[in-house]
Amino acid sequence: MSDVRYARFWRCALQLNPWDYAGKYRGVDHGLNQEAYNAGIQQTCREEGIEVVGIADHGSVSTLDALRGILTADGITVFPGFEVSSSEKAHFVCLFPENTSVRQLERYLGTLKLVDPERGVHPSSLSANQLLDEVDSLGGFAYAAHCTEDSGVLRLKLNHVWQNPKLLAAQIPGTLDELRNGEGNAYRRILLNKDPNYGRGRSIGIINARDVARPDDLRASQ
Repeated sequence: MSDVRYARFWRCALQLNPWDYAGKYRGVDHGLNQEAYNAGIQQTCREEGIEVVGIADHGSVSTLDALRGILTADGITVFPGFEVSSSEKAHFVCLFPENTSVRQLERYLGTLKLVDPERGVHPSSLSANQLLDEVDSLGGFAYAAHCTEDSGVLRLKLNHVWQNPKLLAAQIPGTLDELRNGEGNAYRRILLNKDPNYGRGRSIGIINARDVARPDDLRASQ
């Protein structure tokens, strides 16, 4: 057997929202019903070569299965989950193994002290570090959502959370080079592990993921 070693990269969309997210949280009507939205997400993933997605509505999984079903039928790997807010109002995307059922996810939300899907953005009573501990114990993975923007770990100056070894990744809206100037450069130094006040034993993984609320948000050129 030949000893061939190489890296393979997948194009991913790790913050994909269900069809009703735009109306509930952005006050935007994309004009699509659930069936049309899900079909549009599937088609755009195919056109853009997206092979892995994470589905993460705010504190709810009620519409997850319909979207997961059409994507997995097309060969796309789906990590189901949700986005939650800690007691400090910092946002985290929590993703779980592909075979995790909606019923299991609902129990996980309860474990994280989030039991009312109608209050999806309502903060948990758990701190960010407690949330990270719980998600890890449930076999999931949590990353800091939009960390340099509103409700982000860095914007909220939560250096004790940033230094938690269970926080393995953070999301930024663009590239590191786009954070070179002004306040952004301070964030860039932290992300590169060059600020001792936010120093980590292991550098953070950087996720450049768009908060997808309509099919066209998946397009690389958008």
